[in-house]
Amino acid sequence: MVKSLPATPGTNFPQLPLTVPHAACEPATSLLSRLAARNGAVSMQRFCGDIAFPIDPLFRGEKVAIEQLAQLAGCDLGALEWVSIRHLGKGHFRLREEFASLQSFQRTRIRVCPECIRSEMSSAAESWSVQRRLQWKFSSIRSCPEHSCMLMSLPTEKFHKDARDFAAQLRKHHVWILDQPVVQATPSPFEAYLTNRTLSGRGDRWIDRLELNVASRACEVLGLRIAKGPDAALAGHSEPDWMTYGSLGYDTLKDGPVALSNCLADMARVDVVDGRFFGRLFGPRMAWLKSRSLGDEFEPLRDVVRRHVFDNFSVRKGVLVLGVPSEGMASSNPQKSVSLKGFAKRNAKDLVYRGLATREASGDIVPMSFVTQGMLDAFEREKKNFRNAKRSPEGRKSRTFVVDETNPARESRLSIGDAAGQLRVTAKTVGYLIQHGMLCGVDTSEQYRRGAIVVTADSLTRF
Repeated sequence: MVKSLPATPGTNFPQLPLTVPHAACEPATSLLSRLAARNGAVSMQRFCGDIAFPIDPLFRGEKVAIEQLAQLAGCDLGALEWVSIRHLGKGHFRLREEFASLQSFQRTRIRVCPECIRSEMSSAAESWSVQRRLQWKFSSIRSCPEHSCMLMSLPTEKFHKDARDFAAQLRKHHVWILDQPVVQATPSPFEAYLTNRTLSGRGDRWIDRLELNVASRACEVLGLRIAKGPDAALAGHSEPDWMTYGSLGYDTLKDGPVALSNCLADMARVDVVDGRFFGRLFGPRMAWLKSRSLGDEFEPLRDVVRRHVFDNFSVRKGVLVLGVPSEGMASSNPQKSVSLKGFAKRNAKDLVYRGLATREASGDIVPMSFVTQGMLDAFEREKKNFRNAKRSPEGRKSRTFVVDETNPARESRLSIGDAAGQLRVTAKTVGYLIQHGMLCGVDTSEQYRRGAIVVTADSLTRF
């Protein structure tokens, strides 16, 4: 154990000649880093080693370490605890009564507002003058409302312990920050809500009762579905795009579960979307809610989506919808069935034969409830390709009967492979049928390899 330096009366730490004021939005880790820079330490690690301060417990958010830092800096303990994050282990964190996950924070990269750095830090030697805002740590907050610009991530560090030293990072990359172009960004109501919630606490609305990581990510994924449709992927989007998606989703979720259910219903009424299959309809949102990485804190959100599915979609009994089996009660389907027209209507009897349509008592042929327009298009392509192959000479020779061109009088013959394809069995089965006299096999050793057998067309037809 490293021994501490001589302490002043009434304290556990040596008298420090220089201190820094604690800002209302500054977490404990940033305050410790600025203290180290203010007193000329090379790094926060070296500073804590010199005064025997427990740095790792502070980064875990332990109460005793925060109390010691408040005593060291001479600041209000309650204000410091209010904006300090506690690590609960296994990728879970707590900010006061708020619960968050590993994906909620930028832990290995430091993000800053370049305009805040320019206005508060005149030189690299004054890195202690800029406090790290708590909201800069959150992944869903990507802009600075004061300067209407995007936050920027500092270059990555080789060691994580270096990346978490805020003041040292500002001192190291000060010139680089000043050289970066400023990307303008319109202030977002979604980000304003998250900032106010992290600094002031929860409200009384339904979205406030959701955990912080649930509310933030739910707005972004819902906005992605609204903006990009059911085929959108969760990855591959830029930071400005996620800002837009978050605002779109927040416009709905801020009004509660009824607004969310109405939004899901509107998705089913869009003509270009097949609204009878909820998994395909809700796209990235349903895939996200089904992820095993989401904990029990997402259950209130899952429950709203699950109840909407049970009330508006016909789901077979026992089918799991977000982890809960359906009771099998058929609901009124708001989506109209596809209609038969064009090629599908002219070949409606084939659809009935294949089980894709049914004939009603009136004599009309209607498609089954599960049939989509894509299935009808595939049916049309299959029929047309089959007809074209049947008409072409190459198709007749390759997949139907082959006539010996040297002697047209001879009987039409079919190879064992083609005979197996016609009967939809294996070549071994065709050999068994020839062996037992059910098909007529002809030896063609004089024309092909020794032992080659073909099947006569007449015997195949009789069979």
